[in-house]
Amino acid sequence: MRKILLLICAALMMIGCGNQVQTVPPLPGTLPKALTAQKVDTDIYFDATVSMRGFTTLAAGNVYLTLPDLLGDLCGSLGEVKFYSFGEQIHALDGRTYRQFTTPAVYTEPITAVANVVDRADVNHLSIIVTDLFESDSDWSNVAQKIREKFFANHMSVAVVGIRNSFNGEIFDVGLEAAKFNYNSWDNPDRYRPFYLLVMGQDDVVKNFLRKFNERQTLPNDTGYLLLSESLTETTSDFATFTLQEQENFYSDDTLGLDSRVKEFGLDSFVEPAAFLLNWQYEPPLGACPLDLSQVNTSVEVFSVAGEEWTPLNSNDVRVSLLKDDRQPEMFLVKVSLTPEKSLAEGKLNFVRVKVMPTEQGYKLPAWVEAWSVTVDGSARNFDGSKTVNLTRVLGSLKDSIFAAARPSLLNINFVVTP
Repeated sequence: MRKILLLICAALMMIGCGNQVQTVPPLPGTLPKALTAQKVDTDIYFDATVSMRGFTTLAAGNVYLTLPDLLGDLCGSLGEVKFYSFGEQIHALDGRTYRQFTTPAVYTEPITAVANVVDRADVNHLSIIVTDLFESDSDWSNVAQKIREKFFANHMSVAVVGIRNSFNGEIFDVGLEAAKFNYNSWDNPDRYRPFYLLVMGQDDVVKNFLRKFNERQTLPNDTGYLLLSESLTETTSDFATFTLQEQENFYSDDTLGLDSRVKEFGLDSFVEPAAFLLNWQYEPPLGACPLDLSQVNTSVEVFSVAGEEWTPLNSNDVRVSLLKDDRQPEMFLVKVSLTPEKSLAEGKLNFVRVKVMPTEQGYKLPAWVEAWSVTVDGSARNFDGSKTVNLTRVLGSLKDSIFAAARPSLLNINFVVTP
């Protein structure tokens, strides 16, 4: 009798072991990072070239005169702040000497080298460059390339904040003849000249800065925001925020204890079509590029476990449909469908990674960029001091850089299918 009881206990133990949570190797690729309120140090670089001097000379409509204190206070709430001045070289500033940027006398540098600041920037910090987006020798393509390699290729973000400000001073190197102009905006907002904040760092930190900066804006100066981010939504667009509506041949499971951004499904049948439907709310962050959501591309990767590693599968028939809810413009229905025997490895753990992305044609600069941009001919006869020379080309090169390096995404649909 005792032997029989021991055999029954052993059998029960074996059955119990069969139902234990399966160990899952680390998922391939990188999951999008959720927004946090983490502390971060900030490095602020002020362009000290002569072309910036005119922003300090008029009192009316002058946001620039309050900028050093505003940035010091705002970024000081996030962590430690350090200030620098730059022309061709970069100079660290001690104490509160950064307040000298409100006086015209400090703007003496003859050469602007934003590229050197990008080289110097610490990717673990938030970096802010205050400039008119002029680069000596018109070598902005070099700046865009450096930003692409240092930030976009490492899943980081860049934002541009443009502020139209009163200006009375000299503007240099306009047109092929590198003409110099004296320009006075007087107190006419239509004649104000833009300066810019180039903000670089981790995605959640950059987005957080934009929100806080926008909240601190108290003067009615025209302000434009551009955010170039791998994530095109305010909050993460993954299973941590999706609402699952319907399932066909799929059933929800949670025995693997996965990250909340990854959904676990089981299958009722390996040969029958399978699909699920979810609700998604599109929430563009401040400064997001306008998107044509009727034109999107889908990237699908499928992996199965072989031993302790994920092995990519060569083919699949995973399909994604994005359907707009006419009653709620910001709401979408997203349907993911597949045939298991055509897409998954039978009897194995499978991981499906789906990215929904805008097309290059559907990923555009905000309208303010073109409105603030001027293209001049060789003689600079059509120069307008209230606008920035070739702004559309300059910011377009950054937009193209992130599209090529990181391919911004709208939705990240990551799910595991258990055998």
